[in-house]
Amino acid sequence: MITSDLIKNIKVSIKTAMGQLNYILEQIDDEQQAENILLQFKAVQAILNKTTFELLDNTYRKAIAEKISSAYQNCPGNCGNEETIERLCKLFPDFSADEVPHKLKEAQRVEEELLKFLSKNNLDTPSPRD
Repeated sequence: MITSDLIKNIKVSIKTAMGQLNYILEQIDDEQQAENILLQFKAVQAILNKTTFELLDNTYRKAIAEKISSAYQNCPGNCGNEETIERLCKLFPDFSADEVPHKLKEAQRVEEELLKFLSKNNLDTPSPRD
């Protein structure tokens, strides 16, 4: 879930980028504005990159944290994923934004394997919030 503060920040960033793009549209025919237009394009790229990173960081990192927590709590010590879970726990704070989607998929795979293991062995599945 995206927080209301992040939604507000994203909306401000989009409106700012739109304003800069509108400036570009207005000035594109004026050859003397080429340098300003280039600066505006760079500013739009920077805003979009920053906003994308904030969304990834907020949304994906939260999801990864929940998956890691669930996997850590659900592995009874002999589930076959102990090393992967431990590695994810240790690396989690150091994931770069580019690694986050891949790590989330890895955490989801581990969670799915754990659920199969728990089901196969008739073990209870505690909630990640327990």
